[in-house]
Amino acid sequence: MDTDTMTPDRGPELLTKRSIGGIAVHLLALFTGVIGAGLVYLVSDHPFTKANARNALNWHFSVLLLSFGAFLTFLLGADTMTVGGEMVSWSPLPGPLANIVGLLGTVLLFAAGLAWLLTSLFTLVATIKAIFGTSWEYPLAREFIN
Repeated sequence: MDTDTMTPDRGPELLTKRSIGGIAVHLLALFTGVIGAGLVYLVSDHPFTKANARNALNWHFSVLLLSFGAFLTFLLGADTMTVGGEMVSWSPLPGPLANIVGLLGTVLLFAAGLAWLLTSLFTLVATIKAIFGTSWEYPLAREFIN
């Protein structure tokens, strides 16, 4: 709102404060992940678009790293694998440690799955907030890009 006249911003004045790119980056990132948000962040010079792209990028980096770490931890803790229809003992870790790491990997995989589900909800919230002119920071996202 304009503080001088207390009337809502309309038309071109509204778009000087926020941009279509700042709104659409969340939906783009939903389908393209860090690639779409990263490209928007790199090419945009509008502060609102850049702030929203940074927030989406931080979230998608967080989810990607969690997923990658969860998969590696689970794989490291797996003591047997099926290769060509045969069970093969694989884990480089001793038995009890492999079980603990495997359990940790399972918990992390569950957390990564939950994060992927939350991505849709957070994208919706961030898009709506951007429509109303707010650059919303995704909860639980690590800040990789300042």
